[in-house]
Amino acid sequence: MWLNTNTTKVTKGDIVILANNRQVLAFKKTWGVQKGNSALPKILSWCQYLQETWQSLEANTKKRLISNIESRTLIKQSIQKSGQKVDNRLLDEVIKNNNYCDAHLIDYMQLSKLGVENYKLFATWLKDYQKTKSAHNLLDTNDLSALIITHNTNLAKPYIYGFKTLTPVQSLLLDKTGYQVLKSEQKNTQSNHKVFQTTQDELLSAAHWAKDLNAQYPNKHIAIICPTLNNDHYQIQSVFDRVFANTLMETGQKSYNISLGFSLTEYPLIRHILTLLELCQQLKSNRIKTETFNTVITSPYIAHAQKERSARALLVNRTLDFSKTHFKFSHLEKHLNNTPQIKTLLEATIAQSTKRQQTHDAWLLDFNTYLQIWGFATDRTLSSTEYQLFNKYQSTSSGLNQLAQINTQVGAAHAIKDLKDWLSQVVFQAQSAKTPIQILGSLEAEGLYFDAAWVLGMTDEFLPATLNVPRFIPSDIAVTHQIPRTNFELIAKDAQDTLNNLVNLSTEVIFSYAKVHLSSEQRPSPLLTFNHETPILTHDYQNIVLETVDDAKANPLKHAQVHGGVSILKNQMACAFSGFARRLNIQSFNDPHIGLNRMEQGNIIHTTLQYFYQEITSQDKLLSLSKDKLDVLIKEKINTAIKYYNDTGFKENEKIRISKIIHQFIEIEKQRHPFTVLSTEQSVNVNIAGLKFNTRLDRLDETKGGNKIIFDYKIGNPSISNWCGEAIKEPQLPIYAISNAAQGAAFIQLNANKVSIKGLSKNKDSLPKQSARNSCKEWDEQVIIWGEILNTASQDFQQGKTQVLPNKTACQYCEFDSLCRVEK
Repeated sequence: MWLNTNTTKVTKGDIVILANNRQVLAFKKTWGVQKGNSALPKILSWCQYLQETWQSLEANTKKRLISNIESRTLIKQSIQKSGQKVDNRLLDEVIKNNNYCDAHLIDYMQLSKLGVENYKLFATWLKDYQKTKSAHNLLDTNDLSALIITHNTNLAKPYIYGFKTLTPVQSLLLDKTGYQVLKSEQKNTQSNHKVFQTTQDELLSAAHWAKDLNAQYPNKHIAIICPTLNNDHYQIQSVFDRVFANTLMETGQKSYNISLGFSLTEYPLIRHILTLLELCQQLKSNRIKTETFNTVITSPYIAHAQKERSARALLVNRTLDFSKTHFKFSHLEKHLNNTPQIKTLLEATIAQSTKRQQTHDAWLLDFNTYLQIWGFATDRTLSSTEYQLFNKYQSTSSGLNQLAQINTQVGAAHAIKDLKDWLSQVVFQAQSAKTPIQILGSLEAEGLYFDAAWVLGMTDEFLPATLNVPRFIPSDIAVTHQIPRTNFELIAKDAQDTLNNLVNLSTEVIFSYAKVHLSSEQRPSPLLTFNHETPILTHDYQNIVLETVDDAKANPLKHAQVHGGVSILKNQMACAFSGFARRLNIQSFNDPHIGLNRMEQGNIIHTTLQYFYQEITSQDKLLSLSKDKLDVLIKEKINTAIKYYNDTGFKENEKIRISKIIHQFIEIEKQRHPFTVLSTEQSVNVNIAGLKFNTRLDRLDETKGGNKIIFDYKIGNPSISNWCGEAIKEPQLPIYAISNAAQGAAFIQLNANKVSIKGLSKNKDSLPKQSARNSCKEWDEQVIIWGEILNTASQDFQQGKTQVLPNKTACQYCEFDSLCRVEK
């Protein structure tokens, strides 16, 4: 990459001004080629020239030169003072029009006198911006030209290169210096024009051309120019990565380089930083956004991410179970036992002392403290790009210190938004290794020279460019002051100048366009002639021989100790594949819902009865309670069981509903034969044919005759016929019955439609009613049958039987739809 100009007349004592930073780099290479090791002149871009000249003329000034980002922030504040809502599109347009006014010598007063509201508003905003700068002794880049022009000091005579058209203010300043122009040498002799059917074909051909040319001539400098590089960056990168096999490689190791980067906020690492700061602010206000929380705790950049990865993923599902966009920390605490590191980080953040309102520099210190608390980027080996990004964030975020000089105190949310806006204005591109293949935008390529060049996207939307209509400058004033592309004569001149620059990128340049881009038709630029469509590249594919595997049997189970054993056996009996799917340890979570779902209702009533019978341990104690004491006790236990749920109308209605159900159930309990409650919610270890697991028993009673009855609370409509078929549909009580000495088992139905006890027992008097006894055998015989069925199911599961043979109801509530071939 060089400049196509002759530097013979330039000496080491001269000043050379170039249009942009890329041309500065290219001039240094050109100088080395043309003049070897001789001393370089002073080489500056236009902005560098303005800053260096101003600093030399006003070495002792008290005025501070602000960056473009700080200028943007001040202009935004000036617009907001008028009550105008500001989005990025409006702000971009105001800044662009302000730059036009400065560069083309347009006075704000001239616009405000026109009587048009848009122009008056624009002039008002910019006048306020100028007042703000004056009040704080600030200057922006646009101010420098006028200050230098009006200064009495004589300026050195520079050389200039790469300016397609000088703006009026540039002409005034350079005329004061008596500048000289380094002219471009017209070296091109021919160009090649190609037509493709789609942009994918066009990109693919360009990538293969660059790869083949580089393989043949490794030292040749190759340029691929894309006018739509900003919009098509990802598509271009995808195609070139495939062609060069660079997909998984770091930027610094790639065979090509794409010149334009993205704003910092486009990169995941920066987005994770901002999201973490937002979560910290939400924790302090105790209003945590579910989406923000889940993004942070699954971030690979925070401390102990690898160690707690699985547990944190499960915590995400727990928060989704809240079915809320926001929640309080108290709702989260009981779910943090499996993620102790996250718990520590959350508590440390909440305990961190901070003010509600403070200056931007104080907020920056707090933000850095939060990043340290969460161990951001300390527990993970950063890639080269991530390392550069983090360093760039640290240097860029210091811009908040500049805002502290001109702003009053703000809240955390305001400071985070300002930080995000600041970062969004910084374009980042990771440092790359030297590569001869460069992918550039059209503007940054102009004035450069390469060994070979290909210009993509030569459509009529690129050349000639569309009419430029500044929103806040009238068209007649824009044309009079020669703002680019504000009439068709200026458009035609700009198009021809651009084409000449592109034609002279190399001695032979390829121009191409595609007929179709993303299903939209395109037409070629009228400045070039395209005649013949280029054949697309084809790929050779080879079919792979398929193998057939027997998926009806899995490997035998290695470890007999399992979780969720009751569900495993239930699923194994309903459908062997459903039982096997339990080996995958897939967690089950509730779908989002309004109010309390069935599982939550069941948990609340289970917990209420657990607390109740831990205190009332016999029928005698139950009968001794007065009506008032019973009411108070039931209300107390319900409130204890439901306290962790949000205070809503649903919660209040649930209290009333459960209270009615429990009162009905207590009346049934009073009519039973005398009993004693031996245990509630007891954890029981079980071994079924070698399969070991833990289950929880809702309740175990002992009757007056010494019989032990096991109970299972159900809020649905249970039936003991579910125990007495070829497959046991509700195996929890049968599992307990064959593992322990019990003389009866029963469901306790607890719902608004019916409250009852349905069971089977050795002694008919042990339960209020022996419902549907004819569907089951007598107790002792039925226990033997249960043992045979459950032992067979356990052995089938352990041996890996996985046939997809569901019974009639197996698919109704199956959780493995995405794994199963059965169509519902």
